[in-house]
Amino acid sequence: MVSLTASATVTIDRDPADVWAYVSDVRNQDHWVDGMSDSEIVGDGPIGRGTEIRGTYTFEGRSSPMTITITEFREGRRLAIESSDGPFPFNGLLTLQRSGSATTVTNAMTAASDHIVTSIMFTLLRPLSKMMFTRQLRKELNQLKSILESN
Repeated sequence: MVSLTASATVTIDRDPADVWAYVSDVRNQDHWVDGMSDSEIVGDGPIGRGTEIRGTYTFEGRSSPMTITITEFREGRRLAIESSDGPFPFNGLLTLQRSGSATTVTNAMTAASDHIVTSIMFTLLRPLSKMMFTRQLRKELNQLKSILESN
């Protein structure tokens, strides 16, 4: 299996506690992560390590059910997730860091190939694929910034 890693960073003019409150409620990903919809928490209890989120991910016109598991939850600082469902397996790490009165948010993701075509693309077109992946992460973080700075 071939994988591809990318990351993007944005500074949001909001206190880290405000940013964390929004991103740690993973149901909000429907508003800033392209393709995600219908996210809901599985079971009762607080959101934290081991929490599962079910939703739908639409990629290239095809919708797939997806289950995401929170693998790390460090209050106010780090939120790691993974999924083997949907169009491709992935893991991600969202980190928050205070920057004066603002918050610097970094989203790093690794996507794994799910098909021979994806493996070839990740291998032969690695620079282009990484550029497109980074662009997508940057777009999503800018959407998050827009949502949080408009409230």
